[in-house]
Amino acid sequence: MTAQLHLVKLSVGTEDVDGLAKWQASRAAQGPDGLPRHVTRMWPRRESEVLTGSIYWVIRGVIQCRQEILRLDEVTGTDGIRRCAIVLDPALTRTQG
Repeated sequence: MTAQLHLVKLSVGTEDVDGLAKWQASRAAQGPDGLPRHVTRMWPRRESEVLTGSIYWVIRGVIQCRQEILRLDEVTGTDGIRRCAIVLDPALTRTQG
């Protein structure tokens, strides 16, 4: 069985969990399948472990929620550079402080 590996990401410019949900519901934050995604420059080295984990979102200096990682998609930016789109379950699960 593959171990779970979770990611911790800063949600820059987000004031609260509702703000993150609104951003992810926008067309700009969604992939062609309508699912929210977070695009990053680097492809995870431990891909199989990341695919069983979640992203924990840091909002205003505190981990406030998490989302399950569904898959990793390769995307190419307008600059021609290959990037990783972390495709997320739309459900945000609040964490306890």
